[in-house]
Amino acid sequence: MKSFVPVLFLVYELCLCGSRGTSAGTPVFVLKGEDLLLNVTKAVVLGKFDNFSWKCNKSNIVRFTFNDKGASLNYTGRIEFPENNFSVKLKNLQEADSGVYTAVVAKDSGDETEAKYNVKVQDRASLPLLTVSSVSESSSSCSFTVTCSSQDSHTNSTFSCDNQTCSQEGGERSEGIPDTFLQVYQSSGSIICNHSNRVSWTSDTKIIKNVCHQQVDPDPPDPVPIILGVFFTILILAIIGLLLWCYLRKSKRVIFENIIYDTAQFGAPARTQDPTADEASALPLSCIYALVDPKTSPPAPTEPRNTAQLESVYAQVKKTTPGP
Repeated sequence: MKSFVPVLFLVYELCLCGSRGTSAGTPVFVLKGEDLLLNVTKAVVLGKFDNFSWKCNKSNIVRFTFNDKGASLNYTGRIEFPENNFSVKLKNLQEADSGVYTAVVAKDSGDETEAKYNVKVQDRASLPLLTVSSVSESSSSCSFTVTCSSQDSHTNSTFSCDNQTCSQEGGERSEGIPDTFLQVYQSSGSIICNHSNRVSWTSDTKIIKNVCHQQVDPDPPDPVPIILGVFFTILILAIIGLLLWCYLRKSKRVIFENIIYDTAQFGAPARTQDPTADEASALPLSCIYALVDPKTSPPAPTEPRNTAQLESVYAQVKKTTPGP
């Protein structure tokens, strides 16, 4: 909206310049209480008998001569000379200071206009009043009329709303007097009444859902439950993963502890040096393990059972080579 106001002012300015031409001077708008620099863009050289003056509505406010300068009594203490030329700064302008300011060089051959400004001093735009009337509601829609008013003008506008959107009948409405404007429009779920002039603007606002109860904006989701849900999900998955890792590690340890390594070593015995030793004794020996079962006959009734007989008996038998 802020960008719309300067555009509206520019259109008004073009119309103003087209109707008045350039004879009224360059338009300048100043906020009440601020300063204004009246600038001379041309290089001005005064002769010995020439003088330069600034005039407001044809009345002198300051005058420069060949070697001196002075301000009118009405502007004493309100004029500064910021540069070493003929530009002046007017301090603390009031609405009564509005007028056409002209820079004139007076010569023997006649007066020459060097600069011309059409100055208008404005106070800050007053706070407008936005009122709502003629509200008509149904189960799915509503319509209402608003009035935007200021001290010197007012304008009305009607809005129609459903559950999702609102529309302004006839588009954006504006009203006002020269250099002062009233606009009524909607933005971001609100109806806005804007009062502006060339130097400032103010506004009044009504929230649509407070007027049309069907026009309710959905509440944004609460992020706290979502964050907590994600946190606990990650925590549970981490615990499950830790338990599974511990279980697999324990299972591997049990398997490793139950493995029995049986290593059979074979080797030839050392040969004897006794020449009389039997040739068969020099042959390699093989260890043959025989499992001898205990006797199968039942023990005598009176004989106590010998549990030692149930043990396995291992016998080592030497394998010999048959004789010639």
